[in-house]
Amino acid sequence: MKKIIMMSVIAFSILGCAEPKIEQVVYEGTNKEAIIDNILTRRAIRKFTDQQVSESQLDTIMKSAIYAPSGLNKQSWEIRVVQNPSIIEEVNKRFLKYAEGREFQGSAARYREPGFNVMHHAPTFIVIASEKANAYSKLDAGLALQNILLSAHALGLGTCPLGTLVPLLNAPENADILKLLNIPEDYEVSINIALGHPAESPEAPIRYSNKVKVIR
Repeated sequence: MKKIIMMSVIAFSILGCAEPKIEQVVYEGTNKEAIIDNILTRRAIRKFTDQQVSESQLDTIMKSAIYAPSGLNKQSWEIRVVQNPSIIEEVNKRFLKYAEGREFQGSAARYREPGFNVMHHAPTFIVIASEKANAYSKLDAGLALQNILLSAHALGLGTCPLGTLVPLLNAPENADILKLLNIPEDYEVSINIALGHPAESPEAPIRYSNKVKVIR
């Protein structure tokens, strides 16, 4: 159930035009609980099925992304959704070449294993690029990222943010990939996301509540 609170209603006429009503939606009951539950149960997924994300699911996720707040509403990001297997495979090949002789933390540390895929074999790969000249653009990208993660989880899909690929895709020798994705030259990759149907249900890692301090 949702309750509509009328924040303000200003009825007047200027040249025959009426001020639009302003509404705020406040969620209560099961809807409110579902929103909080969605936030608390989202996990990074590193095992995916072969099933592709549908067009309608992508529409919902991308609408959620562009509705994220941004500084001065500049929406200073470019988002590319890649479902072309050839492009995804090429990015993985370049990562394996880039990784040679390097050490990584997390799942990327297993890059020497046969069949390794830095995108965890997800069928959809998302690139979020931010405007280089905008000091707040990376924050804007992070806000869009969270909307993508949460909306995907609400649809029963899985996601995994992929920071390891950021320096690779921003390297000059891989500028052809960004050009292929039609990312403007004055933008740089900020974060990537693996997206698909989850094939695992991981437990939540420890959360550090002592990171939060309330000053009264």
